[in-house]
Amino acid sequence: MSLRLLQALDAVAAEGSMTRAARTLNLTQQAVSGQIRQLERVVGTPLVERRPTGIELTAAGEVLRKQGAALLSSAQAMVTEARLAASGRRDPLRITFKAQSTAHFMPAVEAALRAEAPDLELRPIASHTLPEELDALVSGRADAAFLWLPIGDDPRFTVHPLIPEDRWVALPPGHPLESRTSLRVADLTGVPVIGPRDGMPAAVVDFWFIDPRPDGTRAVFGPQASTPEECLHLVAAGHGCWIAPASTVTYFAHPRLTWLPLVDAEPNVLALIWPKHSADPMLHLLLEQTRRALTPLPTATTAERGMNTV
Repeated sequence: MSLRLLQALDAVAAEGSMTRAARTLNLTQQAVSGQIRQLERVVGTPLVERRPTGIELTAAGEVLRKQGAALLSSAQAMVTEARLAASGRRDPLRITFKAQSTAHFMPAVEAALRAEAPDLELRPIASHTLPEELDALVSGRADAAFLWLPIGDDPRFTVHPLIPEDRWVALPPGHPLESRTSLRVADLTGVPVIGPRDGMPAAVVDFWFIDPRPDGTRAVFGPQASTPEECLHLVAAGHGCWIAPASTVTYFAHPRLTWLPLVDAEPNVLALIWPKHSADPMLHLLLEQTRRALTPLPTATTAERGMNTV
């Protein structure tokens, strides 16, 4: 039994896929499959099963993952304590983030980090756009970043997906769609979409603006804006709509806008990323505590969708 085998099982369970688990662990798919088979030989029973929806743990696998989590946590705590003992008061752990994306879980994460590593200082660095976040990591101004996927085909970073969020649409006052209780992508045909584009990889722009649409039509690009406040101002002024994650709806209130859930759009996925060359054990502690603190945001129920004017 080794910790790396337990880490492989945990990653496969979290991702529901050998391929995605391999990406998380920076291994090949064959290596992860081999580690799962090795762990199954140690335990003497199957631990995973393949289903149409992805890979799921067997009852034995669930037990091993739960008990293994305690071992992994203990091992990480040991590394953390040793690291702090060796260096005394370490440099701050600098995290770049968007406030609206992390406000619902970061206080709990910081409290957990203080409890486990009292000498660790977490220093937040606010950002607005993906290029800002990636530049902070590449330049060394930040150690890690909470950001929305995708980030484009960029091999410089280790990416840990955390949580999916439904997408919502902000509409200007008096818009013909504002009386709806929900929207579909097809409803936005011809409606300009506001948001940042300059400096963004093409795949990232395509995802955020949903371009092209499922029926093959192209999105209409509205004015560019870098910050949520700018996006909300442009929407309120009637220049178009803004498509944003669900956490944005609860963080930013605006007296003139209507928010509606976009029920058939691919969800946003929040991730924690850091440079691949980083060997700071504090980053793994941050990841562990974040995953513990996160709970999925509720999806829009019929009742909630009738109360969407903010």
